[in-house]
Amino acid sequence: MTWSIRPKGNGKVARGQDQLGQLRAGLSGYLSQRILKLIREEELRPGDRLPSVKSLAERYSVAAPTLREALRQLQASGVVEIRHGSGVYVRNGHERIVFANPNRGEIEVRTILHLLDARLLIEPRLAELTAQAADETKIAELERILERAEQYLAGDDEMLHRANMSFHAAVAKFAGNFVLAQIIESLIELYSFEQLAIMSFYDDRHGDHGEHRAILAAIRAKDAGRARELMRRHLQGVKTVVERKLMETNRGVDLQK
Repeated sequence: MTWSIRPKGNGKVARGQDQLGQLRAGLSGYLSQRILKLIREEELRPGDRLPSVKSLAERYSVAAPTLREALRQLQASGVVEIRHGSGVYVRNGHERIVFANPNRGEIEVRTILHLLDARLLIEPRLAELTAQAADETKIAELERILERAEQYLAGDDEMLHRANMSFHAAVAKFAGNFVLAQIIESLIELYSFEQLAIMSFYDDRHGDHGEHRAILAAIRAKDAGRARELMRRHLQGVKTVVERKLMETNRGVDLQK
């Protein structure tokens, strides 16, 4: 049996349509939670493919359009990725706390600095926790990310940016605090244009990569204090350079306003 929601023909069309919308929204939210539960119970990992829309609709006894709406909600929250013609894939096993704004405007100087401040507050602690918790598999993953970054040191800003952000996101993820990890992942995606601007202003590819290597070495050695301090120095150094260059190009402007 499939769930079918129809407004009763009582003459109050507007109210019926409003109720219909509320019921559909409630059902989509319910299905989103059921799909999240499926991902966790089946221990699906990022990149794993979910059952087909038809199969999921049959499993939960709903119509395919209703199931697709639930999947769109999960895609908006960063849980799944819908690849048209291919299927639905796990992107992250948890719903996001912070959501990307699709209506992007002009980059504000203060946003860049506030972003770095936020990362400075969180990422050193995550590096410390990762140094305490990381096993050989996680360290190997961090190593693979940095090896990928090395391929783009001579060019291709976008791919280097992706690899660098993947390193920071992985350090956050391996710390074991999924709430803080979600915050960092969300900040990285939410402020992707600002992150690219930061890389452009900082403009020290090899220095940046060397600092990432040093952080990984501390994590590999399980030196939590050093991992925390190196991450702090790394982000503070980036902020100092970026702030100086922004001041040079925005003379007489209060960068915090």
